[in-house]
Amino acid sequence: MITTSYYAQEKKIKNPVAISQQKYRWGTKSREYKKLAPPMYLVDYWKKGSITVEQYTEEYYRVVLSKLNPQEVLDEIIRIFGDDATLLCFEKAGEFCHRRLVAEWIEKGTGVEVPELQF
Repeated sequence: MITTSYYAQEKKIKNPVAISQQKYRWGTKSREYKKLAPPMYLVDYWKKGSITVEQYTEEYYRVVLSKLNPQEVLDEIIRIFGDDATLLCFEKAGEFCHRRLVAEWIEKGTGVEVPELQF
């Protein structure tokens, strides 16, 4: 089952896959899947607080997810990384993040649940 989590939990995760532009700066064992990474300008806007959750979500869908097919992405993740891949980004569980946008997009497009790992 594909799941999501965040870099601070990486040591507890069997098969971590980074879906951010940059990986965790203290070293990581994650392999990368850049197709789902938000563009740096969008990350910068978010970090500066110059856009809302709604604006971020709209722009992320427009520039990333609208160009992809959720079933094809899911199939490719499973083929490359395995069906136990955990998609990672930086934000803690419960905080707004693009990995949960990805999870919801996959769920709506494929009917496959993509839960957040609980520790």
